[in-house]
Amino acid sequence: MIDKNISDLIFIKWFIGVIFFLIFIFILNYLGFAYTLIDNDASYITSLIFIIFIYFSGKVGIELFYLRTRYLHVKNLLSMILKRSKSDINSILKIFQYSKNNDDQSIFFYVTSNTDSDSAKENFEYSLTSKLNTGWLVADGLLKLGLIGTVIGFIIMLSAITEIDGFDFTMMKEMLQNMSRGMEVALYTTLSGLVSSILLTIQYSYLEHYTYKIFYITNNCLSHFSSELVDINQND
Repeated sequence: MIDKNISDLIFIKWFIGVIFFLIFIFILNYLGFAYTLIDNDASYITSLIFIIFIYFSGKVGIELFYLRTRYLHVKNLLSMILKRSKSDINSILKIFQYSKNNDDQSIFFYVTSNTDSDSAKENFEYSLTSKLNTGWLVADGLLKLGLIGTVIGFIIMLSAITEIDGFDFTMMKEMLQNMSRGMEVALYTTLSGLVSSILLTIQYSYLEHYTYKIFYITNNCLSHFSSELVDINQND
């Protein structure tokens, strides 16, 4: 059987990445850049980007936390099927059967159905990977939010020019301040959207990698699985 510590590394690697990210944010905050990034954004888009990024990063962490156990059970299931150990196969299948997680139940029904048709395979793949589509959409949306902030920043800059009635020193100073504020909005929101989009994409790519590993291992289980290997008591 696969060592539990090996499957735990799936979540630990993500958690270590989060720790490094928090250290980086702490350094930026110590240097005063993090506060400047948020405080100088008149559009508040940077704050919105950070909130969305933190929320969906948390969702990735939760998914990986449960995925590590699913990965462990699927690998062990394949090992027991190859060894034709009926009792161990049934014990692992019962874990999937009585789990409250939809992915676990999908694995149970897919394996025990003993049907490797293309439609069944596609339906199983969709049941495992459909949640990833939201993550890809959000990652792209963060980049789009950053571009919206860029447009807003340029609008602020142009509005500062159109409001000029004269060219005295006071008006010029006020105009330059407004233009500087617009430029800060444009640059900071673009930077926030770009960085958060890249980091969230990396996280979802990592989650997708192990999701498809589970998909391929389960298909491998199915190819070696036969109905005489399983005898689950539905009344247990």
